[in-house]
Amino acid sequence: MKKIGMLLVGSSLLFGACDSRREADTTSQAPAADTTASQADASTRAPRLEQAWATEAELDVPESVFYNPDENMLYVSNIVGNPTDKDGKGFISKLSLDGKLVQKEWVSGLHAPKGMAMQGGTLYVTDIDALVAIDANGKISKRYPVKGAKFLNDPVAANGMILFTDMQDNKIYALENDKVRVWKENGLSSPNGLAYHNGAVYLASSDFQQITAEGEGDVLASGIGSGDGIGIVDENTFLVSNWQGEVYYVERGKEKVKLLDTKADKINSADITYVPEQNLLLVPTFSDNRVVAYRLQR
Repeated sequence: MKKIGMLLVGSSLLFGACDSRREADTTSQAPAADTTASQADASTRAPRLEQAWATEAELDVPESVFYNPDENMLYVSNIVGNPTDKDGKGFISKLSLDGKLVQKEWVSGLHAPKGMAMQGGTLYVTDIDALVAIDANGKISKRYPVKGAKFLNDPVAANGMILFTDMQDNKIYALENDKVRVWKENGLSSPNGLAYHNGAVYLASSDFQQITAEGEGDVLASGIGSGDGIGIVDENTFLVSNWQGEVYYVERGKEKVKLLDTKADKINSADITYVPEQNLLLVPTFSDNRVVAYRLQR
């Protein structure tokens, strides 16, 4: 009888141990299911902007921000007054990536500088009716007057050229082999911001579109309003600003999403730039005289 009792007790302990192991296995698998659910939630989460920093209101009508990765520095064009006044008061500032003013008037002697682009170590900026080349020391090295130009706005380095818009004359010019020519003049309406990525040229105006020198553009988002700047997030994702104070998130084949709206506060969002390595969007606020940085969360 004692032997039988001991066998029964041993069997109970054995089955109990097996049940405990089964419960432990089930518990250890539960977090994996939770992780999968979290990943699913993240994949459908709406994009949003979170403010990272803002400069003091010490700039002077900042129109455009450009990021130079070689120097890890931001350049900001300051119009200083009226966007069409040829008064020699305009300048370009240097900002650090955390919003510190490094040099307020790094480049001086401009009129009303707007968009910027860089190629071969030379910075190019549009200045009413000329494209201006600036060397690494902040000195103006050459001016390219554009005959008949009315309101030159945004340049971009593209396949060995510098393309740049004339918003009032509805043209896109190209600086190539040290000469300026018309690159596109058909099918344009107030062309403003330009971007170039993987062989494609993008344009912000009332619509956001991918364009070529010939033919119609491929509209990626309509109803932008006063389209101004473009930030490339990736091959299929873009940030596009409306000068009046809006920033849109655009994905190919999807409806645009408004991420920022400061119109009620009379704060503009002019020619933006985006630093993908830091998920950092830089917004020049024009008459608000600041640059505001946001982290893109998605």
